[in-house]
Amino acid sequence: MNEGVRKVLYSNHGAKMLLHHMLREKKELLPEYEPDTGFRYPLAEQYIGSSFSEAQHVIRKLYEAGVLLKKYRDKAVACPSCLSPAISVKYLCPSCNSSNIEKKDVCEHVSCGFVDSDEVFVKDKGRICPKCGKTIDDAGVRRVGTAFHCRICGESFEKPTWMHFCKKCRLNFTLNEASFIDVYSYVLNCDVKDEFGLDALSVSPIKDVFEKYSFKTSIPGSLKGISGSIYLFDLVAKGKIGGRDVVVALDIMCSTGQLDPSSVSSFMGKLIDADVKMGVLIAIPEMDPMAKNLAELYDIMVVESKTSSEAAERIDGALKAML
Repeated sequence: MNEGVRKVLYSNHGAKMLLHHMLREKKELLPEYEPDTGFRYPLAEQYIGSSFSEAQHVIRKLYEAGVLLKKYRDKAVACPSCLSPAISVKYLCPSCNSSNIEKKDVCEHVSCGFVDSDEVFVKDKGRICPKCGKTIDDAGVRRVGTAFHCRICGESFEKPTWMHFCKKCRLNFTLNEASFIDVYSYVLNCDVKDEFGLDALSVSPIKDVFEKYSFKTSIPGSLKGISGSIYLFDLVAKGKIGGRDVVVALDIMCSTGQLDPSSVSSFMGKLIDADVKMGVLIAIPEMDPMAKNLAELYDIMVVESKTSSEAAERIDGALKAML
């Protein structure tokens, strides 16, 4: 995928926060297995803040765009029908295929060499050898192995057979029928680290402008809405304009062409519920006319620019005029 497509992915809040964390902390996305869902990536879910499936979707898109690279971690057995790795193993009687089996310790009477399951030696709270009839203390019996017994057909055997069981679609299948999936972790691609850390979507130049005017900033910033929902913004700045306390919520959005009205609508939805009076939307590289009209109607400040440094200069001029 080209650089423009990657920039669109970078403008996804969850992806952006995840990548910033991986870049800053030199973190690797490690898989964790959960019986109900299979392999998931908790770090990605933490920052993307959405469903399991959405986190998997974002990871896949970042990999396809060349932002993340795969590292082989393990091989997992998967269901041949639904490819779920949520698999358990059933141990079965080789005679009747029942799972109603029990494992027993096999013991030997040291003095006479009689061998059988441990329970055969137990009688009246003591131990007696069924072969020679002698009473045995603990030192007179030694454990020599294990055996299995089927409670259904009564067969005893050394090892059970086994079968895989899919917890998702409930299919039983053998090893020969099983599918196998590679399990990966993900790391940042060194070739795009600089692109992401220093590209047009960096919030640092804009943060510096607000702090120049004594605003306190958070990157990323979060605000609680009237509904109780938590909304994430690329930057939240709190300060004074004209002697009044002001909260500024800012997002950077990027497109390979012009940003459409849906970007304005989603941003405005967050502003309304979070009761933010001053919203700033940075459009890289530009916004289409209908989206601009919608932003003006909602009283959103739109800054069109090629880079965040260029946007920072324009915001600097706007703040200077307000102050």
